[in-house]
Amino acid sequence: MPRKANVDVGDRFRKVGQFQPPIWIVTRLFTFAAEPPHARLEKEDDPSQTMTVSLPALQDSSLFRRA
Repeated sequence: MPRKANVDVGDRFRKVGQFQPPIWIVTRLFTFAAEPPHARLEKEDDPSQTMTVSLPALQDSSLFRRA
């Protein structure tokens, strides 16, 4: 199965290396000057929990996997 290269709002990810990791949903994409693009993620079962990660980190299979 080909791997999806880009990240879009609504995509779902799990952190690697956690037992039964929660699902995180991309809710916003943005860029900072002179920095790689970033994504804001919300925890699927608790949207009050958020994190911001760079797209290269989100696409790194040693850190995150698509759900």
